Amino acid sequence: MADLMNVARKEFRGFFASPAAYLFMALFVAACLFVFFWGEAFFARNVADLEPLFDWLPLLLIFLIAALTMRSWSEERRSGTLESLLTSPVSLWQLVLGKFVAAFGLLCLALALTLPLPITVSLLGPLDTGPVIGGYLATLFLGAAYIAIGLFTSSRTDNPIVALMVTVLICSLFYLIGSGLLTGLAGYRLGQFLELFGTGSRFDAITRGVLDLRDIYYYLSLTGVFLVLNVYTLEKLRWTGNPSSTTHRRWTAVTALAVVNLLAANLWLHPLKAIRLDLTENQLYTLSEATTEQLTTLQEPLQIRGYFSEKTHPLLAPLVPRLQSLLEEYQVHGGTQVMVEFIDPTRNKEAEETA
Repeated sequence: MADLMNVARKEFRGFFASPAAYLFMALFVAACLFVFFWGEAFFARNVADLEPLFDWLPLLLIFLIAALTMRSWSEERRSGTLESLLTSPVSLWQLVLGKFVAAFGLLCLALALTLPLPITVSLLGPLDTGPVIGGYLATLFLGAAYIAIGLFTSSRTDNPIVALMVTVLICSLFYLIGSGLLTGLAGYRLGQFLELFGTGSRFDAITRGVLDLRDIYYYLSLTGVFLVLNVYTLEKLRWTGNPSSTTHRRWTAVTALAVVNLLAANLWLHPLKAIRLDLTENQLYTLSEATTEQLTTLQEPLQIRGYFSEKTHPLLAPLVPRLQSLLEEYQVHGGTQVMVEFIDPTRNKEAEETA
């Protein structure tokens, strides 16, 4: 543990020894202020919440964290200092976790600089702290996963620009997999399946103020997978000395086993529905016992269609995500017996007539 913290402190000080940390925090805060006050016309919504910020954070984090982590290992490889690290008495896990903790600490510091936003909003109107807490927790979980991805890709190349581009690509793919853009084209069943693997869909679930063990573990498992792959990548660099092939096979088998188990646990946890915490002030997404009982004892499949138009009146638009989230709660408690579908009637004439 002492070696890990020494590595973390060294890396953290290294961030501030160059303009990298200051530039990261400045860009992060500036981007947050931009999307919150200008990009989503905060005052026009007339609602005291941080939804405009959290809607854009998953995309902002992709580019900012990719830029933050791109030099973590690639610079070590290019400068030739990686060889000395690999032969040092510090274990590979301590080296990897040390760099991870340093980058995660910088992200926490950057997030702390945005705290004046919820304070300001609370002065303008009644602010439900549940979604705010959920949003910040979701950002930390998502940021941790992106950092792990960035460190892994940085360890695969000695070119920081390549590491930046690959990190952006991988993080973007994880975000797009569960996004409404892709799930809407895939159909209901396939769309529900894709949402299980998307970072964006999980992020939205937590930012509404509902903590679900399955969502939290998803981010932890994703973080763990790429940290394991990072260690494996560094270990492979030691194999130039031609150790026994048994060592190669053992490392490969252990890594594959760790990755498979971390990912498979998501499938094991998926049937669990009761380990959820509603952080909202008025328990907006907590169904009554009678409703829950009705949903769990359905004899026939129940299909619920929600018709929401993009051209909803500005005063009614803030209610749309709340209604969608409430309907999703019905689906969570109803399991496979409840199917919830959201339709924009303006995009389909037949759906418009049906609505």
